Amino acid sequence: MSLNRVIRSSLWLYISGIAANFLGFIYWLVATKFVGASVIGDAAAVIGVVSIVTSVFSLGISSGITRMLGQAQGKGDKASMGVILSSAVALSLTLSGVAAAVVAVASALYPMPGFEIPFLVVLIFSYGAVPPLQAFYNSTLRTSVIALSSVSASVLRVVLGVLFLYAGWSFEGVMAAYVVSSVTQNLIMLAYLRGAIGITKPSYQAASESVKVGLPSYLPSLVATAGSWLGVLGVYGFAGNLEAGTYYVAQVIAYIVYSLPLSLLGLMFPVLSGMEDGRKRATNRATLLTTAIVAPLAAAVIVYPRIPLSLLGEAYADSSLALQILLLAAFFATIPSGFNSLIYAYGKYRSVTVLGFAYNVPRIVLYPFLVAIWGENGAAISYVSGFVVATLAVSIMSRGIGYSVGWKQNAAAAAIPLIVSIPLYFLPVPWFAGAVVILAASAFFYARLGLIKKSDLAEVSLAFISKSQIQHLQPYARYVLDVLYGK
Repeated sequence: MSLNRVIRSSLWLYISGIAANFLGFIYWLVATKFVGASVIGDAAAVIGVVSIVTSVFSLGISSGITRMLGQAQGKGDKASMGVILSSAVALSLTLSGVAAAVVAVASALYPMPGFEIPFLVVLIFSYGAVPPLQAFYNSTLRTSVIALSSVSASVLRVVLGVLFLYAGWSFEGVMAAYVVSSVTQNLIMLAYLRGAIGITKPSYQAASESVKVGLPSYLPSLVATAGSWLGVLGVYGFAGNLEAGTYYVAQVIAYIVYSLPLSLLGLMFPVLSGMEDGRKRATNRATLLTTAIVAPLAAAVIVYPRIPLSLLGEAYADSSLALQILLLAAFFATIPSGFNSLIYAYGKYRSVTVLGFAYNVPRIVLYPFLVAIWGENGAAISYVSGFVVATLAVSIMSRGIGYSVGWKQNAAAAAIPLIVSIPLYFLPVPWFAGAVVILAASAFFYARLGLIKKSDLAEVSLAFISKSQIQHLQPYARYVLDVLYGK
């Protein structure tokens, strides 16, 4: 497998993640000029409920067709891919409609603020087509379409949000912008299907097969969604909408860092599914490379957490500790993420389920206790505990398939930026200078210790520029390489 192709596609997927998180951060930054953190807390609660409800009714369809499409892609069977996709979209939209109806009925039996119900119903239904469409573009490595739809929807959300909030719509304006952007994302991904694949009549057999194949990941995915959002909802319930709003923003910033390993290692899954050999080696390389990229970024934000948070106001800067705790997971999140893609590609569904529980059961168990005691910091600790337990689970499960995780290399890649950042945390170094020091020093030690080889850099470079361009830039890059690796 050519890793540079996966890297190139993961770049677009990372841009998609950045659009959903960084532009989301910009959205909240703008929104705070019109509304307080309490309104953002209410909006975060709605988004959390939507995420949990749609996950309950998803039945693992997107995961199922990711594997099915990956296998069909490996065989060059485009006809089957069309049947698989159309069947999955039809089933997913049907389930979303049922979910929206259930929420509408439940709201009549158990009253909640009336202004939230329309947004809940519309968002639940509009989300239905997104997972299977994203699964298709992931499997075909056309992740640029996901990035385009995500960026366009996020930009539109910011623009409309400003207009609605300026008009005085408050909470309604925040959520209306979310609804329009969600519909827009669907339309863009549907538009790019034209000419790329033949959409056929949905097949009951293909739909049921997508559920069958996806069921092993369904419960872990459901638990994962609960593990992510129960923290926000728990803070909302125990501490109120103000602290829920500040914690949610801290979580968004942390996700900007997390999205890199999730995009690269998650994208490995459909590629690994179509491979006959070299899966373990490819996973090992991708995991180490991702750790070397994400660890310095996380370290830089841990040292200067108030910088991004204070942009929204001093009320948000109070979540600095919660952000630091959340980012600790970035130093070992790549190991269980990469291993999950590997075992799913092998078809070891039981192991996928076990790892999913290892991720999220500790979070769900700890949330009620730690949130009640420490509020948003307790929610952050609970969330990070899932990564710790999942990593321990990988240390046991990897032996069963003879997979060498590369503990020493990944530990070194995670430890280097942490060690560099410790003195900077206590010294009065400006944040922009400190961040450069962390990134540059990490790159230097990665090269000198052989963690990242020149061949890795070459393959990463090929993901973004052509060979002729590399040859043209080689004289200029040689000095940098000499500094990093020595002459």
